[in-house]
Amino acid sequence: MDNADQVETPKKKKSSSLKYVIYFLIVLVATAISLTVSLWNSFDTVMNAFIDVDWIYMTIIVLIVAGSYGVEGLIIKIFCRLYTRHYHFHQGLCTSLIGAFYNDVTPSSSGGQVMEAYTLKQQGIQVSNAASIMVMWFILYQVALIGFDILALAFENKTILSIEPLHIGTVTLPIVPLIIVGFLLNLSVIVLLYLMSFSHKFHNFILHYVIGFLGKIHLIKKPDQMRENLRVQVENFKIELRRLQANIPVTILIVFLFLVVIIMRNSIPYLAGLALHAYTYSGFNVSQMFKATFLSSFHQMVTGLVPLPGSAGVSEYFFYYLFYNFYGDTQQIINDVPTGVILRTADANVKAAQILWRTVTYHLVLLVSGLVAALYRSRPKEPIHYANRQTFVNLQLETFDERKRSADTMFETRQLSRKEIQRRIQESTQAVHERHRGNEDPTKTDTDPSLKTTTIKESKRSKKKEEDDWGTIDIDN
Repeated sequence: MDNADQVETPKKKKSSSLKYVIYFLIVLVATAISLTVSLWNSFDTVMNAFIDVDWIYMTIIVLIVAGSYGVEGLIIKIFCRLYTRHYHFHQGLCTSLIGAFYNDVTPSSSGGQVMEAYTLKQQGIQVSNAASIMVMWFILYQVALIGFDILALAFENKTILSIEPLHIGTVTLPIVPLIIVGFLLNLSVIVLLYLMSFSHKFHNFILHYVIGFLGKIHLIKKPDQMRENLRVQVENFKIELRRLQANIPVTILIVFLFLVVIIMRNSIPYLAGLALHAYTYSGFNVSQMFKATFLSSFHQMVTGLVPLPGSAGVSEYFFYYLFYNFYGDTQQIINDVPTGVILRTADANVKAAQILWRTVTYHLVLLVSGLVAALYRSRPKEPIHYANRQTFVNLQLETFDERKRSADTMFETRQLSRKEIQRRIQESTQAVHERHRGNEDPTKTDTDPSLKTTTIKESKRSKKKEEDDWGTIDIDN
C-alpha cells in the first residue's frame, strides 16, 4: 500500500505541474487570438494610432501600474508590522509581485494568496501569522471592492444601459445581466461569510440543504469537501474579523489604500486614451477619468465570472464592448500621406487602447513578476502545483488553533486596556466627588495638578501596555 502511495504521489505532482503548462499555453493562445481579432481588417489604422503616441503619458501609465504594486507592498508591510518590527517595504513589494504572478497564471486568480503566504514564511513571518494576513487581506480588499462597485453602479447606471450587447455568432447576449451577476458574486462572498458566521440557522441551511441540493444536481462534485472548506473559511473569517475589529485604525488605513490601488489600476484605460490622443477634447478631464474607472469596475465584474488564467482573451473582448463609446473619432497627423492628416475611427482608438492597456497591466506585469518569482531569494520553495485555493484552505485549517488563540488574546487584551482606562478615570472622578463632599474648595480640587498628572501617567502607561501587546504599525522605518 505504501509503495502504491509513493508511485501515485509523483504522478499526481507531475499531473498538477502539467496543468500550469497548459495554463501558460491558454494565456499565449488566447492573447494571440485576441490580437488577431483586434487587428483583423484594421491593422493599418490601429498601428497608425501608435505613431504619435505621447511618451509622457506612457511613462505615467507604467509608473502608476508600478505604484499600485508598491501600495500593495505597503499594505503587506503594515500587516506584517502587527507581528514584527523586522519587516521592510522591499519585502512587501516582492511578496505583492509574487502574488501577482501566481494570480495571473492560475484560474480565477486562485494561486496568489497561498504563494504570498509561503513567501512571508520564507521572509521570517510565522506561517500562522502569514495565513492571518492573507485572510485579512481578502476581507478588506473585498470590502473596498464592493464599496467601489456600489459607487460605479450608482454613478454610471445610464452608461451600463447604453453598452452594446455582445454578439457571439448568431447569439446576442446583453451585458447588463453579466454586470449584475458579477456584482452580486463580489457582494455574496462577504455577505455569505458574515451571515454564516453570526447566524447558526443560516449556517446550517447553507451547509446541509444548499450544498446538499447542489450536490444532488451535480453542480458540486464533492459536497462533503465543499462543506468542510466552507466551514473552515467561515471560522477563519470570524477569527480575522475579530482581529480587525480590535485594530480599527489599521483597518481603516488599509481599506483606504485598497481603494487607492483600485482607482490607480482602473484609471489606466483613460490614461491610455490620453497617450493615444483618442479623445475629441484636449487636456485632463477628471470626470472622464472616473467614468473610465467605473467602466473598469464593470469590466472586473464580468471577467471575474470567467475561470481562465488572467481572463486571457475574455478580458480583451469585454474591454472592447465596454469602452466602445468611450473613445471618439479623431484626426491624426501623418507625414507620409498626401494630405498629411487621416481620420482615425473610434473603432481603431478603442482597439489601440485595448492593446496598450492589456500590455501594461497584464503582459508587462506577468514578465516582471515572473522574474521576481523565479529569482527572489525569499521566493516560496513550494512547487507551483501548491498554487491553488484548496492549498490555501488547508493552510488555514492547519494554523486554525494557533490563530484563534492569538486573536482572542489580542482582542481581550485591548478590551482590558480600555476597561482599565475607564476604571482609573472613574476612580479619579470619585476622588473629586469625595473631596467636594468633604467641603474642600471645588476650584482647588478641579485643578489639582498632582491628580491630573497621575491620571495622565496612568493613561499613558495603559496605552503603552496596549501597544506592546499589539505590536507596532510604525511604517516609516
